[in-house]
Amino acid sequence: MASEASLGGRIPILGIGASAGGIEALQTLFAAMPGDLGVAFVVLIHLDPSHDSELPSILAHATAMPVTQVNAPTAIRANCVYVIPPNRRLLITDDLITPAEFKEPRGHRAPIDQFFRSLAEQHGDGFAMVLSGGGSDGSLGVRAIRENGGIILVQDPDEAEFGSMPRNAIASGADFVLPVRELAQCLANLARSKPVVAQQTLETGDEETLRRILAHLRARVGQDFSGYKRATLLRRIARRMQVAQTARLETYLAYLREHPEEVGALFNDLLISVTSFFRDASAFSTLAREVIPLLFPPQGRDPAIRVWVPACATGEEAYSIAILLLEEAARREARPDIQIFATDLDDQALAVARDGRYPAAIATDVSEERLRRFFAREGEQYRIRREVRDLVVFASHSVLKDPPFSHINLISCRNMLIYLDRDLQQQV
Repeated sequence: MASEASLGGRIPILGIGASAGGIEALQTLFAAMPGDLGVAFVVLIHLDPSHDSELPSILAHATAMPVTQVNAPTAIRANCVYVIPPNRRLLITDDLITPAEFKEPRGHRAPIDQFFRSLAEQHGDGFAMVLSGGGSDGSLGVRAIRENGGIILVQDPDEAEFGSMPRNAIASGADFVLPVRELAQCLANLARSKPVVAQQTLETGDEETLRRILAHLRARVGQDFSGYKRATLLRRIARRMQVAQTARLETYLAYLREHPEEVGALFNDLLISVTSFFRDASAFSTLAREVIPLLFPPQGRDPAIRVWVPACATGEEAYSIAILLLEEAARREARPDIQIFATDLDDQALAVARDGRYPAAIATDVSEERLRRFFAREGEQYRIRREVRDLVVFASHSVLKDPPFSHINLISCRNMLIYLDRDLQQQV
């Protein structure tokens, strides 16, 4: 059993998201789940807000672990199951799970995403699991959990009664895609190995082995990560070690050499950049109020605005700035020549950005007015309208070694410098 002490006093937490068809999947999961893993389980499912939930009693028949509906702030304990109540979302702090009222109207609620994001912020390397369900709730939250070192497990969509929620989670980045019974065993293996991997990697990281891992990566993909902060590197490598089920850095180096596909997986993990539309609303409000108006030249001059967004990931930040510029242009009845250059090293992320399609769960971050004006609903996704897409040019570019863009009015560089050591920060 994974002891609390072995994880520095932190109980590992698994957030489980499900919707239509999810109750049967949850019953199967808990029936196959060992009850002594030292993990706390938090079940998030879409419930009718006007009726009492029978889910706690249903799950209590499938597992010997205590099952509790979270109606008030509740202490987190290992080997316990916590269930979302009707018409409430759940948030997590260091040692409490707390119910809260929804801020969004029904139809725009995303309780799975909100809990996953809370889990990523508060517990970093937690686990997330997505089971049967319709829609895309959970697909944004799994990115945040992966970025913080967590592991993503998803039910095989071909087994799920409703496969769209698992498919959207897979598109956001899943580590294991398995039938439900196999997910239970997979989680058991991960939970039992987690303390060993975390302690060996983060506390006693061998500098020479780390150097050899980075040298191997540089030789294969041409990118040098040696200037990234050591803690960031070790956290991301520890995540890959856990997925690969290797307990020591030396073992992982051998695994990396023997499995060419792992080089790409590690590269992608080191590039992970969690982003969302209007991330940190107060920052974007300040940008819109105090900075964007200054970019517009006085009347009579030929207006041209050039913006650069390095480390743009899947494009949400660049599109958010484009929206702010269009809104300011509309207020002035002006149509300046707007060019936004958005760059990244991750070609897969850039492909998503160019396509401009995002899960419907972005309604949590984007106002209804902006959704109507700047997005088109396409099934379970929203697509940025061409008016916005045409303002942004996405390109592969390394801010550390490629020439910078010139004649730029605004550079928006968020959540990249924090990963670099001081010398590289000064270089940038």
